[in-house]
Amino acid sequence: MPIFVALGKLTTEGAAYMRDLSLRHKHAVASAERLGGKLVASYALMGHYDFLAILDCPNEKIAMKILAKEASHGNVRYETMTAVPIEEFAKLVEDAGIH
Repeated sequence: MPIFVALGKLTTEGAAYMRDLSLRHKHAVASAERLGGKLVASYALMGHYDFLAILDCPNEKIAMKILAKEASHGNVRYETMTAVPIEEFAKLVEDAGIH
């Protein structure tokens, strides 16, 4: 299944309720599974973004549903990217005849 990387930033509301983070995370994991995806890993970050979530989803529409559902709670905003394993990318480059 495709891998999606989501970089998240806390909203003002999300920062005000950090004490609920563990519970919100458990709910997010369960919600992702109900919607057809899987949260492979999640990390807190230092720097421009506050969180990194790695999702395994059948397609981009499922990833969008999962992240839209989470964003709708008003605690975090996401920037999402598709991730391709390097071996698969190398094969794409080779197949395209790129030297």
